[in-house]
Amino acid sequence: MILETERLILRPWREDDASELFELAKDDRVGPAAGWKPHKSVSESAEIIRTVLSEPITFAVCLKDTGKLAGSLGIMLGSDGNRRIGAEEAEIGYWIGVPYWGQGLIPEAVREAIRYAFTDLNFKTLRCGYFDGNEKSKRVQEKCGFKYDRTDRVFVSQIGEYRTEHMSKLTREEWQAMQSFVIRPERKEDEAEVENLVRESFWNVYRPGCSEHYVIHVLREDPAFVKELDFVMELGGRIIGQNMFMRTVIEGDDGRTVPVLTMGPICIANEYKRMGYGKKILDYSLEKAAAMGFGAVLFEGNIKFYGKSGFQYARNFGIRYHDLPEGEDDSFFLCRELKPGCLGGVTGVYQTPAGYYVDDKDVEAFDKNFPPKQKLKLPGQLFD
Repeated sequence: MILETERLILRPWREDDASELFELAKDDRVGPAAGWKPHKSVSESAEIIRTVLSEPITFAVCLKDTGKLAGSLGIMLGSDGNRRIGAEEAEIGYWIGVPYWGQGLIPEAVREAIRYAFTDLNFKTLRCGYFDGNEKSKRVQEKCGFKYDRTDRVFVSQIGEYRTEHMSKLTREEWQAMQSFVIRPERKEDEAEVENLVRESFWNVYRPGCSEHYVIHVLREDPAFVKELDFVMELGGRIIGQNMFMRTVIEGDDGRTVPVLTMGPICIANEYKRMGYGKKILDYSLEKAAAMGFGAVLFEGNIKFYGKSGFQYARNFGIRYHDLPEGEDDSFFLCRELKPGCLGGVTGVYQTPAGYYVDDKDVEAFDKNFPPKQKLKLPGQLFD
């Protein structure tokens, strides 16, 4: 059995994987977090493949573009050792090599394993566990919809000691509910709900309080607003996400004015963040923008998230941010061509639509329409 995701192939282990496995598994930063000792030799890795990883629902996690081994994922039967595939409960275990940390590959693999376990293997409940201090694994499980269930004190034979393991659970019904989202155009009657969603999502993130809920209120009436690209995401009848686009331009160094799009605010409700919904509404709305004939989107965001949807640093296209002094960090400024090659030969300065610049006094007045919230100055905020 081979499973595929956007960036990964999950396939059965082979004995000739031993050398690659050893190179990943010898790193002492991987083993303790995953509950086993780092491998000491290629022969040890080969023995593990033969005795453990060759189980029928244990996969080598490989990069799709190069075939290189990145980690391992297993769907283990429930605590009753006599259970067969098709029993009600299983546990998903995984690890990924240090060179691939922070790229979102394990959540991608786990989501595919969840789908396979619920639809092909007919499990009703899946569990995951992480040991004390392994915050990376905790975040993986939260991203994939698992919810904390219990804490166990367990003896881990591979490392010969007791560890505190935090267990989380996901049922097939919960997973099915997560799949049943709808993305549709925003309607007039949605506006207040969307503004509150944006307020809750951005509150105290970039500054004490936020202005994004007022920004979206103002932009809907801006001539540059693209009404056909104003979307909300519903889950179970509740709006949990939104995205919108504005027309803008690049002032070309050769005197041309090149029309492009910018994007946002874009957000997902706090309790549904890091579960894949943001990428779904982003990819959907970019597809619709391309279908309308727009050539490119320029945007201020984090490459670690938006890079998964095809964004690159705008500097790679020769595009500069309009009010950024030369030499300043421009890693926040991103670009994606919706029509490949449409920015070929274009260099110049991107112009942020004027509607994004709002007065703090107007924000304060607008915010009085919402329930009071405490403004906090927090580490990492960009503005006072």
